[in-house]
Amino acid sequence: MSKLLPTLLCAAVLAAAQPLSATGAAPPDRSALVAFGAVAPEIKGLVLNGERGMKLTGFRGRVVVVDFWATWCGPCLQAMPELDRLRTELADLGWGDRFEVVGVSVDSDIPRARQFLERVGIGYPVFGDPLSIVMKQWGPWKLPATFLLDADGRVQMIWLGYADYFGADIKAKALEQLRRLDAPSAPP
Repeated sequence: MSKLLPTLLCAAVLAAAQPLSATGAAPPDRSALVAFGAVAPEIKGLVLNGERGMKLTGFRGRVVVVDFWATWCGPCLQAMPELDRLRTELADLGWGDRFEVVGVSVDSDIPRARQFLERVGIGYPVFGDPLSIVMKQWGPWKLPATFLLDADGRVQMIWLGYADYFGADIKAKALEQLRRLDAPSAPP
C-alpha cells in the first residue's frame, strides 16, 4: 500500500494537468461560443430545406431561432418538432412575417440529413454544414444548440441541450422579442 500511494498521487496530478476529456479529445473551448449581444455570424451555402441561395442575413427584421442539430442526436430529434410547432403557432398568432426558425444540420452525410428531413416533415429552412464551418463560427459544444436572435441579428439567448421546458422557454423569449417590434399582423 505504501508503494501504491505515491503512484496514485502522481497519476492524479498528471490527470488533473491534462486538458483531455475521457475520450482523449481536448475539452470544448467554451470561450468560442458566440457572445450574447453579438451579431450572429452569417450562415449561407448548402440549403437542405428552403430557397436556394438563402442566407441568415436575409431574415433580418425578423426574430430568428437558429437550431444546430444532427440526425444521430436524440435530444435534437425531440427539439425539432417542438420548434416546428412553435413556428406554426406563432404564425397562427399573426407573427409569421416577423418570426422564423432556421435549422443547421451538422451531419457529414448530407443524403442522410435530406432523407431525415423528408421523413419528419420539418417546414422551416435548413442549412447543411457537413464540414462544421458554421458550427465553428458559432462555437456550440453541445447539441442541440439553439440561439435566439433579435430582429437586428443579435444573439439574445442560447440554449445548449434539451429539457422539458425547452419549447415553452423559447416561446416566451421569442414573444418578448416580437413584442418589442410591434403588434402582430392579422392571421391569414
